[in-house]
Amino acid sequence: MVKSEAYGHGLVEVARVLAQEGVYGFGVSEPEEALRLRRAGLALPILLLSGFERDWLPEICQLRLIPAVASLGMLEAAAAFTRRKGLSLEIHLKLETGMHRLGLAPEELPRALKILADHPQLRVTGLMSHLAAAENPEDPLTQEQVARFGKLTKHLLVQGLSGVRFFHLANSAGIIFLRGAGGNLVRPGLSLYGAYPSFRARAYVRLKPVMTLKARVLEVKEVRPGEAVGYGPLYRACKRERLALVPVGYDDGYPRSLSQKGFAVLRGQRVPLRGAVSMRALTLEVTALDPPVRPGEEVILLGGAQEEVPADELAQLAGTISYELFCRLGRSLKRHFKPLPKN
Repeated sequence: MVKSEAYGHGLVEVARVLAQEGVYGFGVSEPEEALRLRRAGLALPILLLSGFERDWLPEICQLRLIPAVASLGMLEAAAAFTRRKGLSLEIHLKLETGMHRLGLAPEELPRALKILADHPQLRVTGLMSHLAAAENPEDPLTQEQVARFGKLTKHLLVQGLSGVRFFHLANSAGIIFLRGAGGNLVRPGLSLYGAYPSFRARAYVRLKPVMTLKARVLEVKEVRPGEAVGYGPLYRACKRERLALVPVGYDDGYPRSLSQKGFAVLRGQRVPLRGAVSMRALTLEVTALDPPVRPGEEVILLGGAQEEVPADELAQLAGTISYELFCRLGRSLKRHFKPLPKN
């Protein structure tokens, strides 16, 4: 899954590495992402995951995309367009199994089969669905979705749907907890980037973070007991304290909700975030560090070679999920790419 700028990590750069590692193909959300991959010379299959709008069909065909067809309206639009243009189109049918977001409902399948029978230029090569709570494998909804997917795929094959090669249901959590949920294709997303879909997943697999967010201390100052720090003020010094100003804020994608909650790592030690995160700055208390911190020293705000600032821990403090942290920070800040270390 390289949608949303590869979760903020860099669409083309990540896709090139994954292609070298032998993946089947890529998952994107919109044709613009696929266009960038094709222009970069990547010829592997590209699955358009989240359905499509009618006016995307010319690009879908031109870029040789495999759209996930998630409604009768999409199926009818694809059938009409490809018939009119004399084109063939490979598609995956997305089935509704309990998430109630995108997918063909069971009662819509007879109509879908009729459309497909009347339009042989639409070639169904995959059946798919999406898990709503795979990080909780014992959840009745998860078990129900896995069972429904198996039942629906079997029904479609019995009804004569031919040419299906791929069955896929599992996201990162589904891969970790459900062993792929019985499919022969899986859709790793968050786990590709070294983050865990839940704290519980740490007991099952060891992942290495791909993204590290670093900055340098801009200024260091001392405050006396009772003096205010930043907007609000949300914080007043409890003692004589040294504070390090770091030029990263919510304009850069660093969540304001981490005000008074977040932390960073400086010289290998955790230091707390004091006061409010502002538009282009945050403040860390570095009183305990000796010798005193100086401007220019490096601070780890996310990730790190030893996972000094775990994404899931920071996301929990921010009241969000690591997906959002990656997307926000990766899109806003300048990225530097390093080659994979050789084994």
